[in-house]
Amino acid sequence: MQKAILHELDVTERLLRSNLGGSVFVFLGGLLARLLCAASPLLSIAIEATLKILAVGFICSYAFEICNQTTSPEEDAVNKPYRPIPAGLLTIHQARFRWLLSWLLSPLALYCFHGAWAATHMLEFEALVAFCYVWPRWFSWFMRNLFVSLIYLIQARILNVALGAAVPDWNLSVYIDLAVSAWAMGTVHVQEFHDLEGDRKSDRKNLPMLLSPRGLRLLRAGTSIYLVAFGTALALAGFQKMDQDNILIGPMSALQLTAFVTLAYKVWASTGPEMDRATFYTWYYVPVFLILLSLPLLTQ
Repeated sequence: MQKAILHELDVTERLLRSNLGGSVFVFLGGLLARLLCAASPLLSIAIEATLKILAVGFICSYAFEICNQTTSPEEDAVNKPYRPIPAGLLTIHQARFRWLLSWLLSPLALYCFHGAWAATHMLEFEALVAFCYVWPRWFSWFMRNLFVSLIYLIQARILNVALGAAVPDWNLSVYIDLAVSAWAMGTVHVQEFHDLEGDRKSDRKNLPMLLSPRGLRLLRAGTSIYLVAFGTALALAGFQKMDQDNILIGPMSALQLTAFVTLAYKVWASTGPEMDRATFYTWYYVPVFLILLSLPLLTQ
């Protein structure tokens, strides 16, 4: 029994390793934004909210990753051989069973704990993943960027339902989530730069794969310009709204702009896959975190 539990924990850790940290980081940013913008809740409510975030992050990450990894073991064998299927810890049949179980239980769990809207958003999440990864597998480079943008929006709405029930003032506007989704739409291909070799072998048609070396350089430059422009626009909006009642807006805007410029430089000046990997898994999420902190202050 103990051996089976340890095996399942190992499988789950390998399954979630590459993306769970980023998801939890973004979700915790959503909690911190609410703490900054609303009256401080009781400690017990803050702890309950943190547990809700971790649970929602786990449910969404597991539901996505089990589908993603079951449908693309060849790519994982090249890019992420530690994952449970290429590592030999799961067969495709076992992965499909976990996939079915998680997709049945996830909406049910969210319905029981957070109500019909949370369950509905989870069903939307599963439908979008199925459309892109199962059938009809429409996953052009444009759809890949749009997919990440919409997935974030759905997860953010699930989180808003869960946290808004605990503290009414934590019910944030959907426009904040739409702004983050727009940012993701224009930048998420940064994650593709370090996986080009595996994508080439699996014939995955993402945007960097479709470009010549010169086109790839132009994509890096264009992405960097988009990052600087997006960060500058948010920073200017923050500086214009500075007053004595919002003393955090100024420093937050300056910090946010610094993070955007740093990420833009690292995207443009990359020296190879290792730097691209560090850029995505470390620097990419910092601006997201700061957007989540600054936008609620700007919309107060």
